[in-house]
Amino acid sequence: MEVGDNMKKAITNLLKVKSLMTIAVMTVFVILSLKGKLEPTLTASVITAIITYYFSKDHKDEGDDNGNEM
Repeated sequence: MEVGDNMKKAITNLLKVKSLMTIAVMTVFVILSLKGKLEPTLTASVITAIITYYFSKDHKDEGDDNGNEM
């Protein structure tokens, strides 16, 4: 694959509904935290939970190094 193909695939994956919802939720939490309506620790916890969910989900989908599903 060329770099352009990888870029198109990355943008397509970014625009999926789950990704848009995740970006929206994280944006709302950051804005509310900056305005002082939420504690920064709560915002950090929520964003960490969302990121952890996506990274662990991707890891499970890929399988292990031998090509076996986990």
